[in-house]
Amino acid sequence: MDEAARAEYWASLALRYCSGLGACSCAKLLKFFDTAHNAFESRDRWREAGLTKRQASEIAGNSWRAAAKREWDSAKSLDCGILLWSDPLYPQRLREISDSPVLLYCRGDTSLLRAPAFAVVGSRQATAKGLDVAAYMSRCLSACGIAIVSGMALGIDRVAHEAALARPGGSIGVLGTGVDTVYPKENARLFEEMPARGLLLSEFAPGTPPLAAHFPVRNRIISALSLGVLVVEAASRSGSLVTARLALEQNREVYAVPGQALDTHCLGCQELVRQGAKPVFTAEDVLRDLADLLRPFGISEASLPENDTTFSVAGENVDMPPTVAPPSSGIPKKDNKLCAPVGALISTDQRRQALACLRANGPMHADDLSLVLGVPPSSLSTLLVALEMIGEVKRLAGARYKAES
Repeated sequence: MDEAARAEYWASLALRYCSGLGACSCAKLLKFFDTAHNAFESRDRWREAGLTKRQASEIAGNSWRAAAKREWDSAKSLDCGILLWSDPLYPQRLREISDSPVLLYCRGDTSLLRAPAFAVVGSRQATAKGLDVAAYMSRCLSACGIAIVSGMALGIDRVAHEAALARPGGSIGVLGTGVDTVYPKENARLFEEMPARGLLLSEFAPGTPPLAAHFPVRNRIISALSLGVLVVEAASRSGSLVTARLALEQNREVYAVPGQALDTHCLGCQELVRQGAKPVFTAEDVLRDLADLLRPFGISEASLPENDTTFSVAGENVDMPPTVAPPSSGIPKKDNKLCAPVGALISTDQRRQALACLRANGPMHADDLSLVLGVPPSSLSTLLVALEMIGEVKRLAGARYKAES
């Protein structure tokens, strides 16, 4: 760091540790004064930025200095970069949110912050199918040049990072600990691989242990960095749902893999779909939906290499087409090979029973179909969405469905 950067770093720490200043207040100051140093020097004008006289008086005291000095000293010997708000590399998408971090510690390839990014998150206790889906999605999207963002946890996070690191887009891990703290210990090898082939980020001071309160906080960075967030598997009470909620608040796209009906691992994803998240089953679904945002980067469905179109389900490989042009209805045709991953995510018996019922009775209201099949409406909706996505049923006006011939 040169002298100006050191002054900016010290001012950033002053804001971080000033009593009465939270992430939102700090972000207000940074957006109003452009730099932490300007904000520190202009504390008599903080009311213009929407802060109070009391908050301004706190920064004028010395209560923040001891904590700021500890972090300053802990960073001295750390082999990492420090990304300040004033740095041109600080991601614009992260600047946009109301609680942007004052600074980020970085280990790895910071050029990934210039690339389009997409978050893949989900359960730490994921099923084999969930892990396969997360790896498939991450591998395909990274092959197109999209950086995959996740939280370095076990389960879905871990396989998303590992799959993406092997492809051009790479991966960004956002930590709930210090950038030098390995957590969980089972991810030690991944933790070492990330700086060499991807990027690790943390807003927390070096040496910060894995405190439970920090992980929901770091989720806002995962979603903010990304064009969209995909939840692969999530129970009804899951930290991944926090990320999805934050993504909605940040005006990001939210996607979910609905999973099998009645599968407790997927209840959170099914709830997201009911609340308006977009159900997806293939990487093409994501590329198609984000086409306008990806176009400036030269990325489209055609960017998907042919050798990255294999979807693995419980150890079995299913070949998929490299690109699929959507038909006029926007729904894949019934005989399209895209139905392979969907078939792995929904119950075969329920799929067969629903189609047989619709073919025998003609168009039916979803509630009537629920009664006939003995399937709760909430679970049936997941099944119908999946069948609609692969073109085996068509939704009509008034929540009625018919089987496609």
